[in-house]
Amino acid sequence: MAAGAALAAPPATPTAGQLFFETPYLAKVAPGTTLNYSYKHVAAEAKLGESFDETLAMAVTAPADDPTKRVADVAIHRGDREGEAGPFPTLNGNPIALILLERDVKEMAQLTKGSPFYLRNRVRENLGTGKVEPARFTYDGKEVEGWKLSFTPFIQDPNKDKLLELAGRRYEFLFSDAVPGGLYSIDVVTPKADGSSNIIETRLAFTGATSTPTAK
Repeated sequence: MAAGAALAAPPATPTAGQLFFETPYLAKVAPGTTLNYSYKHVAAEAKLGESFDETLAMAVTAPADDPTKRVADVAIHRGDREGEAGPFPTLNGNPIALILLERDVKEMAQLTKGSPFYLRNRVRENLGTGKVEPARFTYDGKEVEGWKLSFTPFIQDPNKDKLLELAGRRYEFLFSDAVPGGLYSIDVVTPKADGSSNIIETRLAFTGATSTPTAK
């Protein structure tokens, strides 16, 4: 390095809200691209619901005359069962993360008999003030830089006693500009109250991008 040369300043740490809600990840995804994700849900006991594996394929399309008007549709496959979600606007964030959080809220509401509106609001409030820190992880055979967002939305909640062991649920997201769609993984873990093991574990991970015909 030449004498007196200035070192590049590290990137400013984004807020949790900027990282999750405000970054236009899909603006960099070409129409006609499908982003693929694996989803694994493990419940330690039958009373906590079924364990299952899924794949989610998010197709990004746009009119041929205006590629800026992207939309995203998600196809969900679980064994021989199929579902779909969308279309979603692609201005900010990644719709896959929103799908997982909405599913997570419904699961908690079913298990606790609580209000999904209350749970959804607590998750959203705590997500917006979650901890963001630099992260390095392996993607596509090489180490990349990104950000880890983590939060525990119910640990200080005044109604956490009603949530029983679900009050300890932890969320961790990995984002990176090196990953198509920005989102690399989501881990949601619910430990036993004594910390000896986990009663529910959910992991979503990006598995790659494929090309699909561009919408006409």
